[in-house]
Amino acid sequence: MGANGERISRDTVTEDGIGARRLWTAVVVVAVNDWRNGTLRARRKAQEFLFENDKDFEMVCAGAGLEPGDFRTRLLKIGQRIEMQNRNVQPLAA
Repeated sequence: MGANGERISRDTVTEDGIGARRLWTAVVVVAVNDWRNGTLRARRKAQEFLFENDKDFEMVCAGAGLEPGDFRTRLLKIGQRIEMQNRNVQPLAA
């Protein structure tokens, strides 16, 4: 029974849960996209969220169904790969 005495169906709870998970997943996707491709300001804010803001990051990961520590480790590996790729690029001569 719901708070007002109405009966809550299993389908409603499932749809609500799926909707919430999609919302939190979208938050994570936007943050990662900003971190990799955003403006300097967006990259800094995303990096702060992804690597320095434990409380909010853990809440968002929980909502998205992700394990925060594992996800951060994977993000760091992606970041290292990008950094390694950029090291191999030689500046063009003017």
